[in-house]
Amino acid sequence: MKRLLVLLLLVVAVPVFAAPPNWDVSNTYWTAQIRDVYYGFVFDGNIRFFSMNTTTGEFTGRVQYLPPNNNPMGQYNISGRVDGDTISFSGVANIPGVGNTDVVWQGTIRQNGARLEGTMAYWNWIWEQWVYFTWYTTSGGPARPIVRTYTISGRVVLGDFAGNVTTVPVAIQLRNASSTNPIRTLIVNLTGTGGYTVPGVPNGNYDPAFKARHWLRKAVRNVQVNGANVTGVDASLLNGDIDGDNEVTLFDFGKLVAAFGSVPGDNNWNPDADLDSDSEVTLFDFGILVRNFGQTGDE
Repeated sequence: MKRLLVLLLLVVAVPVFAAPPNWDVSNTYWTAQIRDVYYGFVFDGNIRFFSMNTTTGEFTGRVQYLPPNNNPMGQYNISGRVDGDTISFSGVANIPGVGNTDVVWQGTIRQNGARLEGTMAYWNWIWEQWVYFTWYTTSGGPARPIVRTYTISGRVVLGDFAGNVTTVPVAIQLRNASSTNPIRTLIVNLTGTGGYTVPGVPNGNYDPAFKARHWLRKAVRNVQVNGANVTGVDASLLNGDIDGDNEVTLFDFGKLVAAFGSVPGDNNWNPDADLDSDSEVTLFDFGILVRNFGQTGDE
């Protein structure tokens, strides 16, 4: 009877890992080994495995059992490591109402051709032994393999700026090389020295592009990610794009003239016309605009 109860618990307790998933699995066949007896069943549903930080190979995630309202174990945290096409993980689930019993889970997940397969085990506190599972995706079960990701990092120089660079949001577009269409866009706050990091970048050739409030866009060409983090991808941005159209033109000149002589609190104050960030629109800002007049940012 105890074995039957455990199996019923296992059938409704297939783990779902927090989105966004790096693995998508449905239609899986599971074999459970309890002592020397094997039990098999098909889980015709969807399993989403955790996302992870693969910068160092280590990851953290969270397990939620499906359906959560039928499972006393609820949710718990896991951690592990990514090594090639294999994930190993472990975690401890605390079952409320059962003497605050901790259930220890551990396992591996592998990509094997078109299918996913793996092993899992948990410590059974009743029998004081491990209960083991093996599983694999059956036909019709789509599997999206793990995608190892890396980081692109460097420094952004905000030209002719005397303020605190950490207060200036910078939009970073990650683009495929020779393309102006962003794969994704991040809004980042620079470090005190202008540093930034773009996480979650798979292998490929990229043209990351950088744009801040009144600076022109700068694209860095042919940044190749090939099995390792990429550092030293630096960009220097030209100042003077007050209206944000990625050009320094008479329209920007008009906005500077309209705000000339103003300070914060004045009716004509325009923070984007304060190009050097000294809290006043002055001849210094005019000089920056004149110096970069006619410049156009990268597409």
